[in-house]
Amino acid sequence: MSPRITGPARALPGSIGLDEFMARVAADPLPLADRYRLVAAARILVEELYVHLPLKRARYATDPVQRLRLLERRVPALSELQFHAELAAVFRDLRDLHTVYQLPAPYRGQVALLGFLVERYQDADGTPHYLVSRIDDSLRHGDFDTGVELELWNGVPVERAVERGTAAQVGCGPDARLARGLESLTLRPLRTAPPPDERWVLLTYRTPQGRLRETRVPWRVRAAERYRGRDQDPVPTLGAHLGIDVGNEATRQAKRALFAPGSARTSAARAPRDVLAYSGARARPYGYLRIFSFNVASARRFAEQVAAIAAKAPAQGLIVDVRGNPGGNILAAEAALRVLSGSPVAPVRFSLPTTRAALALVRADPAFRRWTDSIRDAVETGEPYSQAFPLTDPEALTDGLPHYTGPKVLIVDALTYSAADVFAAGFADNGANGGTNGGADDGPGGGPGGGPGPVLGTAATTGAGGANVWTYELLSVWLPELLPALPRGAGFRVALRRATRAGASAGVPLEDFGVAATGLHRLTRRDVLGHNQDLLASAVTLLDRGTPSP
Repeated sequence: MSPRITGPARALPGSIGLDEFMARVAADPLPLADRYRLVAAARILVEELYVHLPLKRARYATDPVQRLRLLERRVPALSELQFHAELAAVFRDLRDLHTVYQLPAPYRGQVALLGFLVERYQDADGTPHYLVSRIDDSLRHGDFDTGVELELWNGVPVERAVERGTAAQVGCGPDARLARGLESLTLRPLRTAPPPDERWVLLTYRTPQGRLRETRVPWRVRAAERYRGRDQDPVPTLGAHLGIDVGNEATRQAKRALFAPGSARTSAARAPRDVLAYSGARARPYGYLRIFSFNVASARRFAEQVAAIAAKAPAQGLIVDVRGNPGGNILAAEAALRVLSGSPVAPVRFSLPTTRAALALVRADPAFRRWTDSIRDAVETGEPYSQAFPLTDPEALTDGLPHYTGPKVLIVDALTYSAADVFAAGFADNGANGGTNGGADDGPGGGPGGGPGPVLGTAATTGAGGANVWTYELLSVWLPELLPALPRGAGFRVALRRATRAGASAGVPLEDFGVAATGLHRLTRRDVLGHNQDLLASAVTLLDRGTPSP
């Protein structure tokens, strides 16, 4: 006999049904002229300002410029949803989460969600398991709760459903796409992709006691973030030093609102935008610092918060965890790295494409003055990229702050992206692991710098986002004649300056390659359903062993 189908008794708080949301969309369609404007703007960005275009053409055999030409011819034949899906797909196939089409209102600032999270772990023999790891109280009913194991997803074996979702994801490597495929099962930011086709999902699951059950869970839509009672995008549109996966930041905000509404301030110091948490490691004299995001307005203030935590951390060692960190303010990431380093660090360097539009931009914006000569001379040199320069001076940003010089281990995963990639690269390349003295010193550079600290990954590499991303809105401030206004809050984000590593890996690009873990930990059932006990034990083991001097 088939399991009885049940559903949640209450709706997710603060959300509306997907049917209601789609009715709002249908009531006010996007005019045809606005669609043409969006395609034209996309062509300018990709052809003239997208720094990774040569890399993506070579690596993935894709031609986004030609695809946009063809899309322009097909615009009248497409429905509104088809148009948004086609335009988003052109950018998705670049496998670059920095370079995306952002849908207009009413999609802007919204997330489609089911109200629970699915995480994966493997047995010792490699058999995967898919567990409900977090769930909103409104969905708990009968046996459907944290710890149930999913077997079928809309009648499809869950592993196959994840494979389908993975194939549609933007990540560069298999681990990154798998991580994003898992997340997209239950969370989908509507700012960067159209809503789900299905109105609900039918789940077949097994309880911890072995009973087979089914439930039907509807898709709901809610704002990723609200400020003073109004829906808003969770990432600023006019930041010049951003490196962030805007979709993952939106889902991060939604997860925090649903699953940790009472933990807005968990840090020993009151962290800006709830991006820091600190605690001691159990049974060992080590500190544990979780950096959820670098999406902060002030790099200096963020560095001060990290320094306040570092000053309280035990001298014996510190575990720094940036799993799931979508990036944010690149200056904040490099300032945090300097605070956690016993000696000065070489920052990541950035270069622009050598196109006419890039030359117009560097001539218009005084902040780009250093890049002007090499872009201007590219007509003779044939170089596809400008010279590479750092965005910041970490010493100046952290002047007067204490620095942590004790041993460290960094934990990353396949969702560690962009500015968090920059942080991980700096950790690996600059000898961020402190010397033998340990502790927090009285000023910059106090204490010897040791060799690179170990990078412990739950995947082989980080998410591999290697660029400074600019929004269409910001670019249009400096290039108003080239970039006209877009309709209804629609937009684009584009990788404008590519990042190349410093120190021991000088010149190596971050995009598509990321930072390789020096040690690998596959998540266990205890990690997924508990508090990452086995993962932290692996990190403690690395600290117990110590790290060799160079």
